[in-house]
Amino acid sequence: MRHTLILLRHAKSDWPDGVADHERPLNERGRRDAPHTGAWLVAEDRVPDRAAVSTALRTRQTYELAAEAFTTEPEVLFLDELYGATAGQMLQVIRETPETVGTLLVVSHNPGTQVLAVVLADDDAPGLVERVRSRYPTNTATVLEFDGEWATLDPGGAAMVAVESARD
Repeated sequence: MRHTLILLRHAKSDWPDGVADHERPLNERGRRDAPHTGAWLVAEDRVPDRAAVSTALRTRQTYELAAEAFTTEPEVLFLDELYGATAGQMLQVIRETPETVGTLLVVSHNPGTQVLAVVLADDDAPGLVERVRSRYPTNTATVLEFDGEWATLDPGGAAMVAVESARD
């Protein structure tokens, strides 16, 4: 089965004094930019079936603002294990996705999101891969596609087909 994985780094966040990192909200720019991703996913016909979202406030807010544009409502999982996750930890979450999910959106943090996008990509789109490797600003989405099961997704096993950022 053909699967689509969308990796999204949260939108720009604020750094208020006395607020724990996990509870940092989006700043004005982040609140303005986050809906762009949802609209882009709809325009590209890539609305997810499921979203796996870090429990951090900024990732939840990014998802909620993006999802306002969705034409269907995905199943949403808010996962503690995505907060501060490494690329390997994120891949483990992805591999646990049921085969009934065709398109999975993962909303998380850097550096894990950027590293995972590069690690999963095959050699078919070197320009996109280099773009992701060199710069991955907040509110950037990377779309990867692969044939096979979620459980067997391995490094180099997906085609990087699109990268979108509200700041481009």
